[in-house]
Amino acid sequence: MIKMSLDRNIQPSIKEIQSFNIIKAPSLVLPNGIPLYYLNTGNSEMIKVEWMFNAGNWHQSQPLVAFAVNNMLMEGSAGYTSLQIAEMIEFYGGHMGYNVDKDNAYISLLCMRKYLSQVLEIVEDLIKNPTFPQLELEIFRNKHKQQFQVEQTKLKNIARFVHCRMLFGSQHPYGSVVEESDFESLTRDALLQFHKSYYQAKSCRIIASGKVEETEMKILEKHFGGKDWGISETPDVKRYNIQTETGKKIFIEKPDAVQSAVRIGKILVNKDHSDYIGLTVLNCILGGYFGSRLMKKIREEKGYTYGINSVFVTFTNAGYMTIISDLGTSVTREAVNAIYDEIEQLRNQLVPDEELLRVKNYMLGDMVRMFDGAFAQAESLILLLEYDLQYDHFNEIIKIIKSISPEDILSLAKKYFERDSFHEVIVGKLV
Repeated sequence: MIKMSLDRNIQPSIKEIQSFNIIKAPSLVLPNGIPLYYLNTGNSEMIKVEWMFNAGNWHQSQPLVAFAVNNMLMEGSAGYTSLQIAEMIEFYGGHMGYNVDKDNAYISLLCMRKYLSQVLEIVEDLIKNPTFPQLELEIFRNKHKQQFQVEQTKLKNIARFVHCRMLFGSQHPYGSVVEESDFESLTRDALLQFHKSYYQAKSCRIIASGKVEETEMKILEKHFGGKDWGISETPDVKRYNIQTETGKKIFIEKPDAVQSAVRIGKILVNKDHSDYIGLTVLNCILGGYFGSRLMKKIREEKGYTYGINSVFVTFTNAGYMTIISDLGTSVTREAVNAIYDEIEQLRNQLVPDEELLRVKNYMLGDMVRMFDGAFAQAESLILLLEYDLQYDHFNEIIKIIKSISPEDILSLAKKYFERDSFHEVIVGKLV
């Protein structure tokens, strides 16, 4: 046997990613109008079903309602108690997931293919006929109120809430802040009304992935394709105006703090804008991965923090970027100035070809994970559905990442990264 030795003094060569395994999900429309997307790409006997509703915070008339409805679906339905729901789903080896964001609400089911029919009997009832029992609502309010009180003591959370309010305004769903009194204002009637309006066929899309064949399609149609669940009117789409605060800097003093939570950012575009993909590359260079400029300067060279990153967040109706870090109080001023220096450098100097190539390969490699297996393919499809985009969007991302030049990056930085356009929040102590 010939043993191969690895020379660790030689850096492995960088190979460009040439192709992606993007599988387009076929779709059909159930009798009640629900689009059903399916990805029959799994080799195991597992199946995942995801329900996507236009039922996020954007649609609620009072704080916490969208969150409470989504998280209390398993607390009891017309046909089952919360204990029965939990025990029966566990008996069949199923797993339920729940999530609600600014725009949409999601429910997911992972189970064995052979038990899909039995589990969907339960899931259908908890999605269509939740009862939101008063006792469980009281427990829910007390539990999450206590969690909220704890979270409000964390400087990073205060900075996050204040920063979003600065960018979007306190009356906008993307900038509104939950208050402790909002937990007491939650009522069962409010939950029932929100559910009736938004957890219905005209607000729903279904994505099935894994081993999805004709039998599974018929089971899904049986439980969620009936016209008895499609008679509700489509709710009016609410409109909100972004009211960015005129003040660009806020400092909230915490005398006992040993670190300061910092947020620096601004409103940008979302995924349907022509500059979106280029801005994701620009953001990655600045602070979007471990080898970014902010990490090298603020963490490795200066030693001001254990971690710093820049996040580009997109919603259905807007997008924003924010630089996030916890900094030692004795170096907060210097670190903030150094952050702006890195932003200015991107506005005034071309990114070296070698650095840009490294970022491109990182981003393309990260994209590969988006299409690794049936469930990842389904999650990537959901990203498209959120913005009513087509699969060509992924090809456009790949094309622009591969072709973007240092001159393009400089142009975007000049256009979007003017220092006076950023909003800054510091929560902690300035020494």
